[in-house]
Amino acid sequence: MVVSRMRPAIERLRIKHLRLLELLVEVGTVRKAAERLHISQPGVSQMLKELESAFGGALFARTRGGVAANERAATLLRRLRPVLGELRAAQSEMFSSAQAVLRIGANLQFLTHLLPHALSTLRYSYPDLRFVLREGATNALIEALLAGDLDCMIGRLSMSSPRDSVLSELRVWPLYGGELCLVVGRSHPLAKRKHVTLHDLAGEAWALGDTTGQARMILDRLFIRAELPPPRPVLECRPQFANLAFVASMQLVTVATRSDALAAHEAGTIHILPIELPVESTPVAFICRKASADDVWLTRVREAVSLAAGRTK
Repeated sequence: MVVSRMRPAIERLRIKHLRLLELLVEVGTVRKAAERLHISQPGVSQMLKELESAFGGALFARTRGGVAANERAATLLRRLRPVLGELRAAQSEMFSSAQAVLRIGANLQFLTHLLPHALSTLRYSYPDLRFVLREGATNALIEALLAGDLDCMIGRLSMSSPRDSVLSELRVWPLYGGELCLVVGRSHPLAKRKHVTLHDLAGEAWALGDTTGQARMILDRLFIRAELPPPRPVLECRPQFANLAFVASMQLVTVATRSDALAAHEAGTIHILPIELPVESTPVAFICRKASADDVWLTRVREAVSLAAGRTK
């Protein structure tokens, strides 16, 4: 059934009601929520009654230790967090002299290798722009994006990324593919070989990411499929791309996306081995919430990031 207008009780809610829901989930007691909101406990209890009345039923189970959110509260909070995040961002932007404040998330690799080119382009055209950058793992950044604490992010959605119901709330634009390659330093004996197979690599020393990394999981499966033991790294580093620096100066083998390895290969610090890997990792993508996908500033950020990504191919 399509509801043509909001319930009158919802229209009477204030921002403090929404903040109360967020706080009760976070702190778990009426007393602590009252302290954070600087109002009395009876006042919080009354606000909670109004909140539950507006949304047609209980949102918390009362326990001896406080309150516990039920599934209805979790659903409501998932929808309200972006609103609260946007309000906080709007407040920051209104008190700033900047034309706009853009909150962007990325892991260390994209933060240092992709965003500098993109933001330089944007600042040239829009010198009053201000940026708030946040580094983190993809899943943590997605949570921040859904909570309204980020406007957009750059990341690679991996096998361990959130479930489809969460991803359905996001808009994803692939930037460049995830073709994998194997890499050694220029002084490594394998760098002189014209033909290399997985069997040739079985006894080599490796530098790899942690066991949950997508490239490592793909590599493990390739070796198992070839009836070979998966590589056991002598050096394990997260993020995976950082292993390129170690391979350049140590007798090690690593796996990388070709886009990450190509610049170092052309600079002569590493060598991409002549072996094709039949599986690709997930493409790097620009990601934002569907609700804000048509925002003019996010469109400009996406275009600048896409231009910068073109240089890494």
